[in-house]
Amino acid sequence: MITFVNVFTVHSGQQEVAFERIHQIYTEVVQDQVGFVDATLLKSDDGTTVTAVAHWDRADRMAALWGIPRFQDLHDQVYRATVYTQV
Repeated sequence: MITFVNVFTVHSGQQEVAFERIHQIYTEVVQDQVGFVDATLLKSDDGTTVTAVAHWDRADRMAALWGIPRFQDLHDQVYRATVYTQV
């Protein structure tokens, strides 16, 4: 089993929107994937981050998420407007 920790830095005042979009990604796509075990989403007290701690049976199954169209679709303008992304 692997543990994947993803810390999302969010734009000022956008933590709740970011949390809801990340939660949507997990409930609509991730939770139904082969190899996914569980996840916990956390919000920081200062409103600057959302953290996802997920467990998978294998790294390649987690990486396969990027090949799922709905997963890609949910990383849209709403997502990009709330979460800082690296270019």
